[in-house]
Amino acid sequence: MKPSPALPRVRRRPRTLLGGALASSVLIGAALGGPLLGTGTAGGHVDSPTDMVNSDTDLADLYAFTSPEAPDTVTLAVTVRPAQLPGNAALNYPFTTRSRYEIHVDSRGTGRPDTTYRWTFRNEDKRPFKVGPIAFAPVRSLNDPALMFRQLYTLERVRNGKAEVLVEDGIAAPSHAGAFLMPDYGALRKQAVRQLPGNIKTLATQSADPFRADIRVFGLFLAGTVGPVPGYLPDLNPLSATNVSTLLVQVPKRDLALRGDPQRNPVIGVWSTVSREGVDLSRDLRTQGPSYRQVARSGMPHVNFTIYGSTGILARPGGAEDRAQARPAADDHKAEDALKDALHPVPPARIGRLNNLPVPAGPREDIRALLYSGIGKDNGSKFGFDLNTHARNADADPDAIRPAEEMRLNMSTPLTANPKAGGVIDGDRQGFPNGRRINDHIDPPLLRMLMGEPAAKPVIPALLPPPIAKLQPAPAQNTFPYVNLPHAGL
Repeated sequence: MKPSPALPRVRRRPRTLLGGALASSVLIGAALGGPLLGTGTAGGHVDSPTDMVNSDTDLADLYAFTSPEAPDTVTLAVTVRPAQLPGNAALNYPFTTRSRYEIHVDSRGTGRPDTTYRWTFRNEDKRPFKVGPIAFAPVRSLNDPALMFRQLYTLERVRNGKAEVLVEDGIAAPSHAGAFLMPDYGALRKQAVRQLPGNIKTLATQSADPFRADIRVFGLFLAGTVGPVPGYLPDLNPLSATNVSTLLVQVPKRDLALRGDPQRNPVIGVWSTVSREGVDLSRDLRTQGPSYRQVARSGMPHVNFTIYGSTGILARPGGAEDRAQARPAADDHKAEDALKDALHPVPPARIGRLNNLPVPAGPREDIRALLYSGIGKDNGSKFGFDLNTHARNADADPDAIRPAEEMRLNMSTPLTANPKAGGVIDGDRQGFPNGRRINDHIDPPLLRMLMGEPAAKPVIPALLPPPIAKLQPAPAQNTFPYVNLPHAGL
């Protein structure tokens, strides 16, 4: 199952360094561009190239973690179409139709998916002329006649090129239409959760955006500084008041592990893609079914921030950011330019120069290992222990393991009673970058690793002193589906 490459999208490269305040403004504008301007950004909100027309295919964040209330399972989740405004009768943010939303799992370390969970959607629209509010009276259930617009989905599990239908005509929880039209959205979401044979759960829903972002860190990635007086800048996340579309599936670990043995083969690689339906115009249209072109991809978060110090809206047309979005994970090991760039990330030199801080010497094999191989004692990661490389899988062919930009998860890592938002860099081996829990911070740990931790002396206290104000999403719940209910207006 090899996705087709996507066409490059047009972007601009930054010509000057941005100040901290300007960088934050650019990022906020990019994040809010989806609902306000009809555009959106892909891959971690503002990390990867921009899907300028179709924000409904805009991948935001990927999560993979051992389910805290069901530790023999793993929860995989992906958010799309970020920066949705709080729900009201005038807004509707459906999943796109004629597309495939997919979460891929690589248990062998080859960059090829061994298991894929695929969602496709269709609309059931009873509105006159298919426009206007999605409900005309308070909605009490997903089958309420007052609900004029619904989305039905098919969920398939793909193995060895064969698709098995797990859910047919499942009902997605709708966009929140406001407190009057949907007085109990929690009840609607509960109805939308599907419990499947084999101890599988799934849900398609709108939710509050769980992404935890410190815009001061974005300033450091982009410009090397957060401003002239860092201690007086707030840690305000503009996305904490917005919604996002979310797909979740909770599955037994044995369904994902190589040969069904999560103890012997505990490591999986995870990434998500969106592919749009199309046709081959060089062939007779009457003789072919639809084909699909990959238009978005997300594995490790904020790869372009980490390597290039860039965002989707500030990048060279057809550049590395574009190519990464189009490239199948199985071809990452052939992408010599991307692998070379990972050895020489841009932000550390920029940050060191502007803040008079030491810069770790290159080539940065630790950063390339982090993004393309996982944390291993002997692969340059500098953590000093083996955690989530595919070489830990006893039945994996070591000669077939390839570098691939995936989020790697060791499913055998014990659950911790005291999770730390900084994850592995703060001694919590169950957290990012060993998978990613919904409450994990990603950018401060990435910044710390770029500046040489854990081998080097920490420099973050000087760069990010305690802020004067803080606004982040409410903590995630401890049971499926974890994400909080969407924000709503009247």
